[in-house]
Amino acid sequence: MHINKIFCGICFCVAAMSAALGVELTGTMSVNVTSDTAAQAKNKAFNSAQRDVILRELRAYANPEQLSEAIKNSSNEELMNIISSSSVNNEKISDTTYSANISFVIDGDAAHRWMEKYSVQNWLPASDSVAVVPVDAVVFYVTLLQPIADWGSLNAVSRDVGVDLATTKIVGNTVSFALVEKDAAKLSKALRANGWRVQQTMDGYKISK
Repeated sequence: MHINKIFCGICFCVAAMSAALGVELTGTMSVNVTSDTAAQAKNKAFNSAQRDVILRELRAYANPEQLSEAIKNSSNEELMNIISSSSVNNEKISDTTYSANISFVIDGDAAHRWMEKYSVQNWLPASDSVAVVPVDAVVFYVTLLQPIADWGSLNAVSRDVGVDLATTKIVGNTVSFALVEKDAAKLSKALRANGWRVQQTMDGYKISK
C-alpha cells in the first residue's frame, strides 16, 4: 500500500458509505513544516497529523476517550494501515521545509478492526453488514443523538425480534437501513414498545429516541 507522508492543518470532508466498501472517511490536509531537513519535516508532520486526523474523523463513530487512548498506544506504522490511499497536490520541497495539499482516505473496515482490537466502543459498521436496498424494501432512517448508546439499543431491539439490520448508508450520525415489509412492521412495533418514536413518511420510516 502506497502512503504519502501527511501533515497538519486539517480540512474536514464528508464521511460516506458505499454498499460494497463500507465507510470511507475522506479528508484533505495542508502541509507546511520546517525542520533540519525536508525529509525530517515530512516525517514529523505525517506522524503527528496522522494521529490527529484519525481522532477527528473517527470520534463521531466511537467513544472519544477510548479512541484517544488507543491512538496513544498505537505505533505510527499501525495507524498508517488505517489509511487506504492518498494523493498529493502542490507539493513544494526546500532544504528544510515540506509543504503540500494531501487528500487521503481512511478505510472503514481497517478502522473498525483496529478499534475492536483496542476495545474502543464504536458503531462503525464493517462492510459485511452493509447491504444494497432491495426493490421491495422499506427504508428506515434514524438520527443517533447518542450514537454508541442509540445504535446499541436499536440493534438490541432488532435482535430480540429476529430482524437483521443491514446498513445501507451513513451520513454523519444519520443511518439508513432497509427491511422487507413484514420485518418493517415487526421492528416498528418492537421499537415503539421500547420507547422509540416511529413515523411513517413518503420515503419510509423515520425513527428517533
